[in-house]
Amino acid sequence: MKKDKLINFSATVPDIPSLPVVATRILQIIASGNSSLEDLKKVISMDQAFSSRLLKVANSPYYRASHTVSDISYAITRIGFTTVQALVFAISLRDLRRSSNKTDVALWEHSLAVSVASGLIARDLGLIPSGEAFIFGLLHDIGKVVINLSMRKEFAEVIRIVQQEKVPFVEAENRILGFDHGDMGKYVAQQWNLPDDMVFAIANHHEPDIMTEVDSADLKRKTLIIKAADALCASLEIGLSHGMVLSAQEWQFVKLGSAKRRDALLAIIQDEYQSYRSFITGQPSRRT
Repeated sequence: MKKDKLINFSATVPDIPSLPVVATRILQIIASGNSSLEDLKKVISMDQAFSSRLLKVANSPYYRASHTVSDISYAITRIGFTTVQALVFAISLRDLRRSSNKTDVALWEHSLAVSVASGLIARDLGLIPSGEAFIFGLLHDIGKVVINLSMRKEFAEVIRIVQQEKVPFVEAENRILGFDHGDMGKYVAQQWNLPDDMVFAIANHHEPDIMTEVDSADLKRKTLIIKAADALCASLEIGLSHGMVLSAQEWQFVKLGSAKRRDALLAIIQDEYQSYRSFITGQPSRRT
């Protein structure tokens, strides 16, 4: 597992962006385990634009609605409590970027795809909430996002090495920066006071010894779901990513030991990703 490196991250990144208020409240709703529809409605009502978009989606042909709904509570019920949580969190997290360039967009697209894939894998496993897995996936590369915000020139060089030499991001990052996005992600997650299991998954989703070094079955499961989702989305070439390698034992642990089953899941991820992306950006779906 990843060991802490002696790096003064507060000096490297003196101004870490704050986790948006809406995102924080969604995390609180998920963590409580017994939050009500009314709790979620209050968070959604903080953003009128999102409320309008949610109603539009609830009344879309996708849900084969027999009647039009104009109330947020009914919209949440129609779309699904867990799905709406994930959408609200994803939209609020887009506001994290102070500015946006091509790399920011590519990083966000990959994280969104991994979050969708994580939710699908978790749903199939039936062992952890899909909404929780979605948020783990959305935050898994937060270290890359912060590095790109604070060290654009250096991160551009990292990307060049990854693309030209076909090496993993963590290798190129350690070469150029002296640390990788897992190290940075752990620091950011701790500054945001995220749950310990989320901090661990963000820090260790690239590590090769998860099966042997992690004792907790729950923690192992959460981390490997992210790792598997990352690998699947990298194979789809969605956003900015590089191939992740899982062992046969790791694939089996998340019930994806069959290549045929993984291929079937890829098609579902592609479609689900396009739906989420369209909703969050307010733009029509497009093929990647």
